[in-house]
Amino acid sequence: MTSTRYVSCSCNRVPHCADWGSNGLVCFGTCNAIAIYEPRAYIGRVAHTLHRHRDRVNIVRWIRPGDGAPETELLSASVDGTAIVWRLEDRRGDGFRVTSVLDVGNVVTFADSLQLSDNVSSTVALPRLLICTGSINGELKLWSREGNADVQVIQTISYGRKLPIHCRLTYLPNAKCPLLAVALEDASVLLYTKDSDVLESNFVRVQSLLGHQDWVRCIDFHRDGDGSVFLATGSQDNTIRLWKITGAVAESSSDELAQKRDTFTINDREYNVTLESVLSGHEGWVYGVHWQPTRANNQNQMRLLSSSLDKSMIIWELDDSSGIWTEKVRVGEVGGNSLGFYGCKFGPDGLHILGHGYQGSFHIWKYSQEIANWIPRSTPSGHFSEVVDLCWEPRGRFLITASTDQTTKIHAPWKDDFEELWHEIARPQVHGYDMTCLVMLAPYMYASGAEEKVVRIFAATSAFKNRLRPLADNVEDFKSTAAYGATVPSLGLTNKATFDEKNDQRENEGDPMMKDHAYEPPTEEELAQNTLWPELQKLYGHGYEIFCMTARHDGQLLATACKSTNLEHSAIILWSTDTWSQVQQLVSHQLTVTQMEFSPNDRYLLSVSRDRRWSLFKNEGENYALIAVSSKKDGPHSRIIWCCAWTSDSSYFATGSRDGKIGIWFVKTMEDNTKDIIPEMILDKRNQSVTALCFAPSCIEGSYILAIGYETGCIEIQKITINSENTWSRLLEYDTSQAHHLTVKRLMFRPSNEHSCNTLQLASCSSDHSVKIYDINLSSLVLKI
Repeated sequence: MTSTRYVSCSCNRVPHCADWGSNGLVCFGTCNAIAIYEPRAYIGRVAHTLHRHRDRVNIVRWIRPGDGAPETELLSASVDGTAIVWRLEDRRGDGFRVTSVLDVGNVVTFADSLQLSDNVSSTVALPRLLICTGSINGELKLWSREGNADVQVIQTISYGRKLPIHCRLTYLPNAKCPLLAVALEDASVLLYTKDSDVLESNFVRVQSLLGHQDWVRCIDFHRDGDGSVFLATGSQDNTIRLWKITGAVAESSSDELAQKRDTFTINDREYNVTLESVLSGHEGWVYGVHWQPTRANNQNQMRLLSSSLDKSMIIWELDDSSGIWTEKVRVGEVGGNSLGFYGCKFGPDGLHILGHGYQGSFHIWKYSQEIANWIPRSTPSGHFSEVVDLCWEPRGRFLITASTDQTTKIHAPWKDDFEELWHEIARPQVHGYDMTCLVMLAPYMYASGAEEKVVRIFAATSAFKNRLRPLADNVEDFKSTAAYGATVPSLGLTNKATFDEKNDQRENEGDPMMKDHAYEPPTEEELAQNTLWPELQKLYGHGYEIFCMTARHDGQLLATACKSTNLEHSAIILWSTDTWSQVQQLVSHQLTVTQMEFSPNDRYLLSVSRDRRWSLFKNEGENYALIAVSSKKDGPHSRIIWCCAWTSDSSYFATGSRDGKIGIWFVKTMEDNTKDIIPEMILDKRNQSVTALCFAPSCIEGSYILAIGYETGCIEIQKITINSENTWSRLLEYDTSQAHHLTVKRLMFRPSNEHSCNTLQLASCSSDHSVKIYDINLSSLVLKI
């Protein structure tokens, strides 16, 4: 009936916010939700978004079963003071449900879990879990979860004025006794274990590992074939220390060069801890360490992956001949404007490595057997801040989005034999100001506004055309005089065009690389460096920051508006796209214009404002004239009007406001100034703030299909029948997991959908940093009513 075709989102900018399980799935925190990503050979997809937290997700980890089976549960923790255990449902493995909620009470800064039983196949009882959480008040809490999902605190450890930074759980060597490692702000790592096998017994401190000179930010455990436990600790002193914990005390030695051993006794068994090695290869803070999974290690060779803010990831291996840990592989980037890696993970097969960075981006490298080297692969991508606007290309070939992360992104579908796979194909603008709005002017040209007074115009490059050719039909309407690429000079904000004669000559014949090879989606490195569009024009005229814009459907006029608190600066400026000069100023509103829309037949321009009024302008000859304005006192809207939309036949328009009311207005009544301006219909959503509206591009059985976005993040599809009865019929509703969990900023139906006539595609963007595209099967929805 309806499905989510595409989800574009990024990882939160905190360490330990992504994990790659042996089940093949990548889970990561994105704003207040958790995304589940399915890597594939060419283009992966975000299959689920899970929303229950009320604030930013800080920690996401798969809960590893003790028997090495694929994970079925994950643990998430948030700034809202809770940790949640999610379980993958057995039904076709296509859904997650919350099984346990831990109320920590303060901002959760780290969390880990240990599965104490292996009854993962049981459909009745849940596995017993030991969970450790650390909060911003300096307390570390240990929780136990029984098979009936009952969770309780079994111990609280307080460190006084010292703050715990991170923790990890495992078992002692050759024993079923839990071992807990906790890193403190004094650069020490404390080891805790139990003096009894009873779960309710307290952890006791048995060892303190010293040597780091700065905070330890990451810890990971590994068990080798002999049962020994290896502990890797990465620190802000740029080094990694490897510790070995064994279950048998070695023979005493008088050799002065022998490695110093620290011993502790628990349950009448002795264990010793030795410092195996100090790895110095990074030039920045080490934020992530991860041991290669045992199942992927066919040669039983230990390998450690580390990531750092120096923009590199390193794979370390133990040289059997010399017994020294050495750097085998280093990947990453040199230069650029990124700020390094916050975490790293091995893939379950050991042939993939993943890193997530400060700007929310993922980087994946795959080991190629043919060239015996690591090569970058395509990754999940998205904005790492609020997505404020989106617009379809006039023929629906791609979608462009703008965000307060100061970038615009282009998303397009790749059609294989089975499905339509969406992915990011270009990043045309990387700006110095937060973006606020954009609109497509022509198939390969768009205008954007940001928190500056300038409107900027961009045109596509021939390199973009080459990238789009295998994805979309009929790309020959492209101007052949376009530049091949673009660059941003140092300390500049303007994208400068670059020309490449060889590529320009080859461009008309198509890219021969595409003919001989399967389609390769762009990697994160290519998107960040090689997909800019050159800037054609700057438009000056507004006195304050640009807030919204729209364009006429024939591309001849651009309308822009800026932030304002008075009549003068609330004027809408119309620009000619032929001369890039001002054509007209439309004065009506007294406060900021929040949204504008031209009617599909381009005869009318509708604007809505913070002054709680809408204004309708009509094209009369060469200029637009004001023909109707709603009333503050008598109108249905008592709060800010956030959004507006036109029906496909230009007969009606809708307005939605913060007070939760949606008004449907008949245009013909506006032509007769003698009549009172009253809405044809009103839908009152009872104080649910309406922030986005969009009508479907065609009528269904004489009715209109309206998509409504709310401040809560929910999206609703309504069927409007305007006749003697004037009825609203709700066709479907997307909840905060299916849609968004923060304000919906923009909705827009795909204009030329190549699917069946009964299927619509709706794009949405939100303050939760995500962009989504939904497939809506109208025939099944209408039959359902």
